[in-house]
Parts: sequence; C-alpha cells; structure tokens
Amino acid sequence: MKHKDRHILWVPFQAVRGFRTAISMVVVAGLLGVLGQWAEGVWAAESSPADPAAQRQAVQEQIALLQSDAPKAQKAMACRLLARWADKDAVPALAPLLADPELASWARIALEVIPGPEANAALRQAMDRLQGRLLIGVINSLAVRRDKGAVGKLQARLQDADAEVAAAAAAALGQIGTSEAQASLLAALKAESRAPVRSGIAEGLSVIAHRLLLEGRAKEATQIYDALRQTELPKPQIAEATRGAILGRGPEGGTTLLRELLHSKDADDFALALQTARELGGTAVAKLLVEELAKYQSAAPPPKRLLSIKKARYGKGDRWVDVTERLSAAISNNTLKITASNALAGDPAPQVVKELEITYQLGDQIHKVVVPENDSIELGEASEPPHPQQVLLIYALGDLGDPVARQAVLETAKSGAWGARAAALHVLGRIGDASVVPLLWEAVLQGGEPGQAALESLERLPGPQVDQALVEQLAQTKGPNRAKLLYLVAMRGIQAALPQAMSDLQNEDRSIRLAALPAVGRIAGFEHLDALIKAVLTASDAEEIETAKNALIDACGRMTDREAASEKVLRSVGEAAKEKKIALLETVATIGGAKALAGVAEAARSQDDALQDAGTRLLGEWMSADAAPVLRELAGTGPAKYRIRAVRAYLRIVRQLDLPIPQRMALCREAVAICQRAEEKKLLLEILRRYPTAEGLQMAVGYLADSAVQEEAAVTAVAIAEKIVSHAPAAVAEGMKQVIQAGKPEQAVSRAKQLLQEVQKR
Repeated sequence: MKHKDRHILWVPFQAVRGFRTAISMVVVAGLLGVLGQWAEGVWAAESSPADPAAQRQAVQEQIALLQSDAPKAQKAMACRLLARWADKDAVPALAPLLADPELASWARIALEVIPGPEANAALRQAMDRLQGRLLIGVINSLAVRRDKGAVGKLQARLQDADAEVAAAAAAALGQIGTSEAQASLLAALKAESRAPVRSGIAEGLSVIAHRLLLEGRAKEATQIYDALRQTELPKPQIAEATRGAILGRGPEGGTTLLRELLHSKDADDFALALQTARELGGTAVAKLLVEELAKYQSAAPPPKRLLSIKKARYGKGDRWVDVTERLSAAISNNTLKITASNALAGDPAPQVVKELEITYQLGDQIHKVVVPENDSIELGEASEPPHPQQVLLIYALGDLGDPVARQAVLETAKSGAWGARAAALHVLGRIGDASVVPLLWEAVLQGGEPGQAALESLERLPGPQVDQALVEQLAQTKGPNRAKLLYLVAMRGIQAALPQAMSDLQNEDRSIRLAALPAVGRIAGFEHLDALIKAVLTASDAEEIETAKNALIDACGRMTDREAASEKVLRSVGEAAKEKKIALLETVATIGGAKALAGVAEAARSQDDALQDAGTRLLGEWMSADAAPVLRELAGTGPAKYRIRAVRAYLRIVRQLDLPIPQRMALCREAVAICQRAEEKKLLLEILRRYPTAEGLQMAVGYLADSAVQEEAAVTAVAIAEKIVSHAPAAVAEGMKQVIQAGKPEQAVSRAKQLLQEVQKR
C-alpha cells in the first residue's frame, strides 16, 4: 500500500470505544436474566428452515411468543432468532420490548438488522417515550442503521438535560453523517457545551471527517479536524484531530503541523508526530525528520576516541582462555568496566592467582594492560548519551523507506554519537543492501553496542549480493575476526562459503574451529558428513565435542535418507574414544530410524557401563514405539543397574506416544511381565485408567490379588468401568464383582456395587 493511502485503515478510536458503551449495562442485565436458560435446544432453534413457508411459520411462532406471557429467557431467544431471519412483520412485536430493561438489548439486536422503514420508525417512536440508558440504546441502534430520518430527533437531543443522552445523540449523528448532521454538530461544537457532550460531539465529527478522507474529500475533512483542534477537548481527542489534520493536508501541507509536534515539549506530541509521519510518508516528510535529526547531531560534542578490544585472555602460565569476544560485547557507551575473575572463563588454572591480559585500541593508539585476579579496571572514554528523541527519529526514518531518509541513517551510522550510531546500524539491517556490508563489518570489528547492532543487521540484510559480499570478506579475513564471519555464514546459511568453512574445520585456532562447525552443519550435504564426524573424533575438549556433535545433528537432520546418515555415523562409533562414542550415539538417536535404534540398543547391551548408561538413557527418550521391544528385553535381561530405567522408559512410550488403542493395549499386556516393583505397577494402572478399555479393566482386576497395589487396582477398575459401562456391560459386571469381593477400599467397593446394579437393570 502506498503511503498516501495508509490512513484509510484507521478508525477513530473514540467511536470504536464509545459506540456500544452506553448499552452495556442493559446488555449485561439481559444476559444475567437469560443465560441460565439458554443451553437447551439453542443450536437446533437457530437453524433456519429450508422451506420459505416453514420459515414464515417459524417467524409467526416467535412473534406469538413475544406477545405471550412466556418467560423472558424464551423471549430473548425469540429476539435472537428473529434477528437471524430479519422479518419486518416482527417489528410490532419487538417495539414494546424497547422499554423492558432486560429485553431491550435483545429487541434492538433484531431491529438493527431488519430491513425496511418499519424498524427505523419503531426506533424513532421509542425515542419519544424512553429516557436514560434505554433511550441511549435506541439512539445507538439508529446510528447502526444510519437512519437519515432520525437526524431531526437526534439534533433536538443534543440539548437533552441528560449529558449522556446528548453525547450519544452526537455520536449517532456522526455515524449517520449527512450534511445536516455535520452542520448541526459543527454548530454545537462552537456553542458553550458541557464537557461530556462536547466530547461526544467531537466523536461524531471525527467519524464524519474520517469518512470524508476515505471519499477523497480531504479539504472538507481537514476543516473539521481543524475545528476540533481549536476546541477544549481531552488530550486523546486533540491528538486524533491533529493526526487527521496532518493526513488531510497531505505530505506537502502536513509538514507544518508535524514540525509543531516535533518541537513540542510533550513526549506524547513527539510520538504522535513520528507515528503520523510514518503514515504520511514522502520525501517532504523525510526531509523534515532529517532536519530535526541534524539538530541533535550538531548539538552533540565531537566523537570520542573509539575503544576496541584487540585481544584478551584470562589465566596463567600455559593455561589461558580467550575472552576477547566477551570483553568486546561488554563495552557500553565506549567504556569497559571489568573485573578479572573466574566469571569470565571458569577456572582455567586452578589454585593459581590468575590475571587478565587486555590489548586494546583507543583512537589510533594500542595499549596493553594486565589485571590481577579479583582486581577491576575501567577503559575507554564515555560518549555523551544520545537524546531519546534522536534515537526515535532514526527508527522513524528507517520506516519511511525514502532515499533521503536512507541517506540520513547511513550518515549517522558512519559518524554519529555512540548510541545514535548503534540505532542507525540496527536500522540498516532493514533498509540497507550489499553496499552497506563494509560499513557494518567495520562496526562489528569495533565491538560494543554498535558492533552488536551491526552484526544483527548483517544477519537480516536480504539478498544474494549480501551473501557474496560476506563470502568475499571471509576470503580476506584472518585471525579471530574470521569467527564472526563464520557465525554469519551459519546464521544466513551461505552455501557459497562451504569450501572456506570446511577448511576452517582444521584451523589451528580453536575459536575459528568452533565457529566453523555450526556453519558447516547448517550448509553441509551428505558427502560432507564424514568431515563433521571427523571433527567429533578429533575434538580437543568437551566444548568442542558438543559443538561438533550439534553441527553433525544439524546436518543429519536435513538429510533425505536418514538411514544412510545413521549408518555413516555408526560406522565411526567403534574407533571413537568413550566420550566421543556417546556423542555419536546421541547424534543417531536424534536421527531415529531402524539403524539408529539398533546402534543405540547395541550400546545399551554392551559390557561398558558408560555405554550402557548412554544407551538406556537415549532409548528412554525415543520418540517412536519401535523402541518398546528393545526396552522390554533390557528390562528383563539387560544390565541389572539399568533395568528399572528400561521399565520406566517402556511405560513412557505406552503412556505418552500417540498409538492406536490395540497397539497400546498389546504393549500394556507385555508390561505386566516386566513391572515387578509397586511403583511401576502403579504407573501401569495409571495408563490403563487414562485409556479405558474392557481389556484394560481385566488387567486392572488382575492386580486385586497384589497387596502392594490392591487399592490402586480397585480404584482403577472402577474408573475404567464408569467409562465403558455403556458398551461393555458384561466386562463391567464381571470386573465389579471382583472389586466387591476384594473388599477395599470402601469407596471403590460402594461404587462397584452401584455399577453392578446399573448393569443388572439393563
């Protein structure tokens, strides 16, 4: 949608908010009177008869009901049906109900939709005999129907002693919107009016002005909005009128009012200006916002020397951890406040007093500092924080999409103050293209909030040209900064970077290897899985093993032939060290399938405790029922240490997975043999209770002789019986006899007797 048309989506909020408010009390009263009696037969009654003659008869029946002494709940239902059928013959029966506090809202629902002059006449006549809330409801209904014939009566009600009635009449005149209604509202606006009435008049005029805008009559709409702006009204209505006046004047004429709002000391006015500027759009508006932005930038002091972290590490002797990225991310407002402690990188050199070595650049000078453990340091030169309105202007310019606005954002991203520059760099991610990649990359290298904003923008910038620019940058970037580009390769899924990312899996720099792994995992094909498997096998520490495993999982998850992927991974398990075997098993477990299951099962059956632990754990998380036979076997003959885990895992499959009832019951039958402890038997009974069947009832009854779970079995049997008694009476009768014979608990026995009697009466 072009900017000049954006305002057509807007509806005056006062009209939406207030249009039905006046009748809410009556609606609630009606609801409270009938809700309790609605449920029975409502759906059948609402179906319209297919035959016209039958519908005619149905309408007459509802009319007769309204004219009878029937309960009000039935009359409310009749009103609803008559609204559905919209028959003018119902008007004489509906009109008297307008004076009934409980039924008035229901009668109006019907009268609002019945076509023809009869309903209009009934509502207009009711205006002469009603007052208060009932009168307001009728006025609102006339507004819904936009009854031009009611304008005269509504004009008279503008002077009503009841301010709420007068305000409702004003809002209704706005909805009807004739030239006479408009003239009367403008005249009333100029007169000395009570505040509630004045607000209602403004609401009506806002509706008319909005309609005029939609019809392309901007000049007339603007005249109304200007009149409202010059009237003493609540702040939201003034804002609404100001916005309308700007939109009515268009991109060229509206800038004068926009400028006034931008210069206001009221934060709400400034926010309204930016909101309206976005709707209005155009080069003239963009130039105005650029002009305002320049004021803040010219008032700012000269840029400080930028702080950037070149290298940082924490540790001692030959045990160090690189914390460059962590410190770079911690730069705020061109300053870094940091304490040398294990919070930076764990404890790389236990029982030794460690230190933090930082090499940093401030302006054009390189510095190095060493901070002993538990000491703190502050680096950099704080910039003046941006004015909040400066940042808001930058984001508004980004939303305009105008070349003038784009250029201003670009200039701010290059040379603005710290906070303003961060905002502009963030906006470039929405409005930039491949040409801004060098600028964003330079900001990434400088770190801090601007660097983080630039990195996020590089993630979002669309287009293959951006991908190509990043690939070219990767080709010429060495050292730690290469990891940032590999991160972008992963986030954007840049296929063209695959050769470079693959080569970085062998990089001597651990941080680069860790960055290359997710990138390869995101873009690798089947033929590259061997390289990721090798990365798991050659990983130097636990973090690298985990990163390589996750990359392999990511890659395998995209393969079309999951079985082939599992086979490739499993072939490497035998040659792997123990912790890496487990990582590979965890990988195939996420792939799933027959080969993966066989490989994990083999580990669970092995003689190695660590593999038994991993195998049974992974089987316990399996998301398909094909693991059930393996778990049943392990529960009976597997390693003793993990048999209970196998039973619990088997029961999880039976309980949680989406299975056909026959299959679930078959698994439950098999579970009886492996559930030896009371805890597992209770879990099985809970499953039977959750999925009630005649077979499940029989299994539950079978536990009545087990003293450890006898009471739970009785309760379960009764619970199942209650749910299946209608379609399995014989099974229920037999089961309840056994519960009664078991004799406890008392509550279950009592209910079993009732169920047995119920079956015997059938």
